[in-house]
Amino acid sequence: MEKKGKSPVQETVDKWIEGWNEHNIEKIMECYADTAELYDPKIKEIYPETLTLVGKENIKKYYEIILKVFPQIKIQPLGLWIKGHDALLEYYIYTAEDAKADVVSKFYLNKEYKIQGHFVYYGLSYKEVKEEDKTE
Repeated sequence: MEKKGKSPVQETVDKWIEGWNEHNIEKIMECYADTAELYDPKIKEIYPETLTLVGKENIKKYYEIILKVFPQIKIQPLGLWIKGHDALLEYYIYTAEDAKADVVSKFYLNKEYKIQGHFVYYGLSYKEVKEEDKTE
């Protein structure tokens, strides 16, 4: 039985994860289209007037700050769902050895398989939710 290779969408997402785990800003940015848009609630912590950045260069500046503030940042993928040119990635993002966040990224890729739209959503881990339930 012939084994199929990775889809171009999965290749882009894998490269994006590798870029973060290698702290390689150029590799991360190769995944984005020049006119990409990034929606991330955390953007507001650096740019209080917005939740969205437009354009590869603006996204790069934001990511450079994240890499500087969190020099140990790592991504641990948990699941990837692909439909057409869209991908939904669930992952843990570790900002330190003992600090993680549960994150979902929704990627919209263009016909060249570059990220055109990227929406980031943060959640609580199951353990954190259970701890909260105990306090109520």
